[in-house]
Amino acid sequence: MKTLDDAGTLTTTDPQDFLGVVESFPQQLTEALEIGRSVAELPSGQFTSLAVLGMGGSGISGNVLELALAEGPTVVRTFKGYSISPWVGKETLVFAVSYSGDTEETLETYRQAKARGAAVVAVTTGGALAHLAEENRDTLIRIPSGLQPRAALGYLSVPLIVVAEKLGLTSGAVESLEKTAALMKSRSDEWSRDVPAESNPAKTLASELEGKIPVVYGSEGIADVAAYRWKCQLNECAKVPAYSHVFPELNHNEVVGWNRLAGITTQSVALVVLRHSKEHPRITKRIEVTLPLIQGNLGMVRQVEAKGSSDLEMFFDLVYFGDFTATYLALAQGVDPAPVDVIQDLKRRLAGS
Repeated sequence: MKTLDDAGTLTTTDPQDFLGVVESFPQQLTEALEIGRSVAELPSGQFTSLAVLGMGGSGISGNVLELALAEGPTVVRTFKGYSISPWVGKETLVFAVSYSGDTEETLETYRQAKARGAAVVAVTTGGALAHLAEENRDTLIRIPSGLQPRAALGYLSVPLIVVAEKLGLTSGAVESLEKTAALMKSRSDEWSRDVPAESNPAKTLASELEGKIPVVYGSEGIADVAAYRWKCQLNECAKVPAYSHVFPELNHNEVVGWNRLAGITTQSVALVVLRHSKEHPRITKRIEVTLPLIQGNLGMVRQVEAKGSSDLEMFFDLVYFGDFTATYLALAQGVDPAPVDVIQDLKRRLAGS
């Protein structure tokens, strides 16, 4: 394992300074709020539903919007694929989100939404999506380029929430995001590269995860989406297989799977459980009962508790710790966290078929 306190090692392993992008996330949130506030031409209409079109690091923006609007009357659904549901139409506000602007699944569903007369807000750095949005006179939100999509979560998700609040589809979310940015600044100070491993829980957890397959458990809502984000960041940054599941669903299936193969799983699997203060009381009880039943068949079990008072604060707190942990795990392994060569190769092969 490479030491995470050696500045020279970090620089050599991370030539694009991906860790620096993670450390600057609080500033990204603030900038994303201003981008959302600057949107002048909003779609008009009475919207009874919202749809978000996106894949990967762009698609999770829809899950964040779902959290922000969870207590409101508007139905929100995220589509991650080549098709949208029949109910998407003239009373649906559609957010088409693609960092590059060239995601083929998003372009396909964008065309479907336009054919049904839906109002569309496009969020992108450019590409074909920006061209189509301008051609069709859609609301176009341009965000800064030059990042990996997974490192642009603030730019990709926050403008959607601001626009939704401007349209009266939610309230109080922008204030929560302002508080979130302040909380993330304090967390960055706790988890940044300058904080030594002995005092840095993100570095500590990354070191414990090295050589293991991470499994991340969350609970329905806030921690469900956060657990999925952890899984994706561990895949793309650390280049390791990782998996996620959610309480209480996992109590009806996956919990049985840990009963066998202990000789393998105790050596190779690490479980991280994401917690927060708004868990349903029965979820809390389920976690208390479940962990003693399975921990003997796992290499280790760690729990991560969110800070914050609102859903958005706690969600981003869990996500941000996961971003640091996944990046540090990459660096501990001597792996550059920025490139995703397999995904780029896959896209090239698809383009040629």
